[in-house]
Amino acid sequence: MSSRLFAYSRARTVLWRRHGISATALRFTSSTSTDKPVPTQTTNHTDADPPATEQPNVVASTPLYSKDEADAIKPSSEKANDDSSGKKSGSRFEFVREREPIVVHDASQPIKLGKWYRIDANMMDYNQVGKSHINTVPRLAHGLERVLFSPGVHLLQDPNSRVYNFDPYIRGITQPDEFDFDKLTPYITSSKDSKLIKYARERKKRFVGSTSSMTHVLSHLYFAISGGKQPDISSMSMRFADMPSRFTRGMRYPASIALRYNDGVYSIDADKSFDVKDSILSVMGKSLEKLLTSTPSEFEMYKKQNSWKVKEIPEENYHYVEAEDFILRSQLDCRDDRLPRKTFDLKTRGSLAIRMDLDNHEVSRGYQIKTMKGRMQSFEREYYDMVRSAFLKYNFQVRIGNMDGIFVAYHNTARMFGFQYISRREMDEVLYGNELTGNHMFKMILLLLSKMLRTVTDQYPETDVRVTFNSFTPDHSLSMWVEVIDDEKEAIAVKMYQETGQYSVNPAPTAATPEASKEAASKDGVDPFAIKDPLGAKPTETDAENALLDELLDEDVDPVEDVYVNSDHPIQHYRMESFSTLNNQDTDDAITMRDQTDEWSINWSLKKSTAPPDELVRHYRQLRLKQSTFFERPSADTPEEELAPLVKVLRRLSR
Repeated sequence: MSSRLFAYSRARTVLWRRHGISATALRFTSSTSTDKPVPTQTTNHTDADPPATEQPNVVASTPLYSKDEADAIKPSSEKANDDSSGKKSGSRFEFVREREPIVVHDASQPIKLGKWYRIDANMMDYNQVGKSHINTVPRLAHGLERVLFSPGVHLLQDPNSRVYNFDPYIRGITQPDEFDFDKLTPYITSSKDSKLIKYARERKKRFVGSTSSMTHVLSHLYFAISGGKQPDISSMSMRFADMPSRFTRGMRYPASIALRYNDGVYSIDADKSFDVKDSILSVMGKSLEKLLTSTPSEFEMYKKQNSWKVKEIPEENYHYVEAEDFILRSQLDCRDDRLPRKTFDLKTRGSLAIRMDLDNHEVSRGYQIKTMKGRMQSFEREYYDMVRSAFLKYNFQVRIGNMDGIFVAYHNTARMFGFQYISRREMDEVLYGNELTGNHMFKMILLLLSKMLRTVTDQYPETDVRVTFNSFTPDHSLSMWVEVIDDEKEAIAVKMYQETGQYSVNPAPTAATPEASKEAASKDGVDPFAIKDPLGAKPTETDAENALLDELLDEDVDPVEDVYVNSDHPIQHYRMESFSTLNNQDTDDAITMRDQTDEWSINWSLKKSTAPPDELVRHYRQLRLKQSTFFERPSADTPEEELAPLVKVLRRLSR
């Protein structure tokens, strides 16, 4: 990481430790002008305090909250002034009452900016495309199919008798350097999937996409129209009563996709600007899926010393559907003909310590899952985190693939702990309240995304563009940014991001030599050979921190200015507002349908920003900077005093 970004990152740590200033607020502070302040984002809060008795005895004085969870702990006096604690702001609802008449949208026609439209789930058909290849989808091995028909977590090994409930072969996990990943089917992006594009042309659809490229964007649309609904964690034990229930920071991370044009069809690819390397979890997920669906003798062939025996690389099994203007693709991981929908998704879930400290996984693998219930080292904690950070994306993936649910394998990258099958119905109840509401929500989200992307491609015909969605805005609207992609310059920016941590096309500044510093000081009228008074006061830690904060706020080290965006073409910004109508009653609240007699529709309007181009570029740079620094993780060399409290606890529990 460059010295400038290091100063930026270090100062954020100082502010967090000393003053409780959030990283989000700090990122915006450094790049905001005095005459046009940029509002910071706010998040939901709860007014509970962490109970001292719940903390493990290894660090009795350290709270067991992640940075995300700590943001949710706020005094009730502050919470009363927080706009984002539940319902939408009153000003927006007043605007809604003064709106123009709402039009029931004709799906075949483009929308007009600034007008209000009404959509409902009955406006969209959702049908399978092509023939089903379920018979070639692999099955679970090692006796794991028993988990599919018995609720709850199933331990690999009983802690009391030490008897294995499943084949002990799957206890130890093969490490990445031992497995030959070249013998697995490579992932194909939407833009390279000829069959997917062929289906779109045959059916005259404009967009194609896959579950991996779509689900994060769909999540932001859900946040925008769900009325602030949070996951239901009421089934958790009392140990989680004061823990936040809202979605995690990772779910609220702004989502970008790349629309790649190819002879009448736009392919939706995930934006890889800042995803420059695979994490240990994404790498091991591929080999673990093969482990769960192979016999021991079959899996042994994929280890490097035996991989010469693998003669054929099997093709992936995909499920294709058409919905509105989309042809969507979902990979089918596993099947069991006894399930209502036959197929299900495989999810290999790394433990809390691994997820929070990815670059230190060799130490974090010492973290054990020991109990069913509890704040730490429990399956309940893993389920709680999964509800808040992954359930929504998992649910969308399952719906696109018409799958029955997900099979979760809990591990710490070194050993397997247990397994759980979570049905689509269970996820629906946690996320939406029931399956009926989930079905309507999913269809309306796809309808909205289709209309918004169609507006973008009408504005930029036959052009590759990046579209970024951010639902966590001060006015609770959905923000959509559009940037024309310049592949040549972006390749330079990605390379620099890999080398220095700066997403820029400008060379990183080099450190000045002592001679150059003396020469510059002489020109400024400063004696470079002046010696400080040895009896003068020594700089304190506070002085050093204040100097660091001054450096952060110095315009010369503002990292926003170095973030690359393609300003050769206009940056466009759109804002979507929405509210619900349930049984002819307009509301800004969260909706849960009771039965089929309920009539639920979404009213929405899309507006284009008229701000000056320079201002749009400045705001967009800030958003891209936020994306580039959002998932900063501590390294193995990070001093303990700079670690977040939860990471300190996890590292000590892992040793």
